[in-house]
Amino acid sequence: MAEAAAELNASEAYVRRLLLRQRLYGTKLGFVWAIYPDDLEAFKRMRRPPGRPRKAIESANKTSLASIADERIRAGTGRLLRQGRSKPAQPKARRNRSR
Repeated sequence: MAEAAAELNASEAYVRRLLLRQRLYGTKLGFVWAIYPDDLEAFKRMRRPPGRPRKAIESANKTSLASIADERIRAGTGRLLRQGRSKPAQPKARRNRSR
């Protein structure tokens, strides 16, 4: 089991859990687990890498973004979807100075 843990770059407890849950197949001989090399290789191929998967950038997405950018340039909006409204000037509040 130690060799399998080293090959999977995992702990022996993790390999033991895999064996008990039958995600990795092996035979128990007394208190020692025998894991077949073919089963270990198959598990390594099917195992997903640890961590959060990266977002895939599709080429179709790039072309659609380019066409949207061209349409915005032709419409004169640039990066914004709408032209911003200019705010009317607000008169300043007068202070009453009382003495």
